[in-house]
Amino acid sequence: MEQTIERAKLLACMVAAAFFAACGSVSSSPGSPIPVFTPLRVLIPGSKFAYLGKFSESITYASPSPQQPNSTGLYSTSDLEKVSSAAPNAPAPIDVQRDLRYTVKSAPTSGIQPQRRILDSFESSAVAAGSQTISQAALRSTTTGIDQTANRTQGGGPYRYRSKVTTTYLAPQILLVFPLVIGTRTVPQARTVTTVERSANNKGVVYSSRNTMARYSNAGGYFETGSVGPSETTRVKEATDGMGSLANTGTTGLQIAIGLPTRGPSQTFVIPVSRTEEGVKHTYLANDWYPGGGAPLSPLASAKQTVKGQSRIPSSCVVKVPVSDVQEVDTSSITLDVITGAFAVERTREFLSSGTTVCRIMSSIVYAYGLTSGSLFSTTVDSFEEGLTAASVP
Repeated sequence: MEQTIERAKLLACMVAAAFFAACGSVSSSPGSPIPVFTPLRVLIPGSKFAYLGKFSESITYASPSPQQPNSTGLYSTSDLEKVSSAAPNAPAPIDVQRDLRYTVKSAPTSGIQPQRRILDSFESSAVAAGSQTISQAALRSTTTGIDQTANRTQGGGPYRYRSKVTTTYLAPQILLVFPLVIGTRTVPQARTVTTVERSANNKGVVYSSRNTMARYSNAGGYFETGSVGPSETTRVKEATDGMGSLANTGTTGLQIAIGLPTRGPSQTFVIPVSRTEEGVKHTYLANDWYPGGGAPLSPLASAKQTVKGQSRIPSSCVVKVPVSDVQEVDTSSITLDVITGAFAVERTREFLSSGTTVCRIMSSIVYAYGLTSGSLFSTTVDSFEEGLTAASVP
């Protein structure tokens, strides 16, 4: 699941005397010693964690056809997480690397069939004033796979896909602060994202490529520049109020402008869109596809972390290591991208024991719409689940 919060390593402690001992803190009474905070043993270089799980992705088109069929991919997964000291020039002192591999159970006919994904999360742990803060400065993901859409439409495959996405936060992203209380907080969105991707066959025929950099604000607006194909550059701006523009220079000479929703002839909301290609301009009043109708979301993108406290691990995670004092932390996000015509909803549930993620459940749904019509084009549903099978901490 790209663009999105690809890793949330969030831990939680209940504010209850029975659980304080597990978190390294004790309650006090008049005359008793001042509680001593003991940091959790997390981000220890040399630690290793192994997971097994499953992943599925389904793509459903509003108007499927032999050239554009519905698609479902099913996979079993293995995930090896290693904690190590980062390189001297890294954005944070600790590198938490996840090596996620996919084994096909049912191959898709559309989209990217993933084979391997390596995630490097650059993190730090700071202890001060009786608390421990875990933060993330940057996240790097490298994905390889097979572009099944290119195989189907282009021929001459397989088309091998590779992408490298690096996210650097404007300020280090706080993942957790020990001890935590039950509640919800807003997760900042300001960040810079660089994306380099390419689909090509063994003969060097390129189906698609991208090399862009985007800067996002906390309100979800962004500005992106770079290349989106051989000899084709792009310049994209999505304002925080929902107005947007795109200008591609090179092969197509494409320009798109998107205005704010307004009342149409039948008094329903419509979205004014203009599209100029090779000097020819067309204007449209697209159906308002934004959630709830009317104005775009404000902010356009948001994420929230909810510490839920003590919880049971779902049996479907198949955790194979001893656990105790399991805590659940959920992260949810929504994103409206008026330029690509996409609305995404994501959720991550993590179950933690003694500072370790023992079960991870992620789901997302992305609705894609035609910009000039406002009609639903496709719906993509992802589901990922894994459980801890072995752990080693020095």
